[in-house]
Amino acid sequence: MSELVPRSRGEVVPSVGAGLVARDRRTGRTLTQIERHAVVRAASVQAHTAVQTVKLQAVDQLTREAMTGQAMLSRWAATLAQGDAFMADDLRFFSDVARMGKGEIIASTIEDLNREGRR
Repeated sequence: MSELVPRSRGEVVPSVGAGLVARDRRTGRTLTQIERHAVVRAASVQAHTAVQTVKLQAVDQLTREAMTGQAMLSRWAATLAQGDAFMADDLRFFSDVARMGKGEIIASTIEDLNREGRR
């Protein structure tokens, strides 16, 4: 059994006894387990961050493609209408339908990516 042994300036430290060696081994094993657990948790966080980054890049790419396509459709509609207000209105309908469809695709993709993260 360890006892407290006074040192200089009033410090009190445990004396070395037979039970201390067994406790040191147990403490060492416990600390090793804690360290392993911390490493696994850190790796898990890093992996999650990498996956989230890829998801953000996918959404950005999809959005960029949708925006570019929508700008192209808008210019194309203006070219086809050639100043005719009625034709421009008809073509705006198709452009709006395309915009809504693209928005739905982006929203669906984001939903799928979020669902994938919950598995």
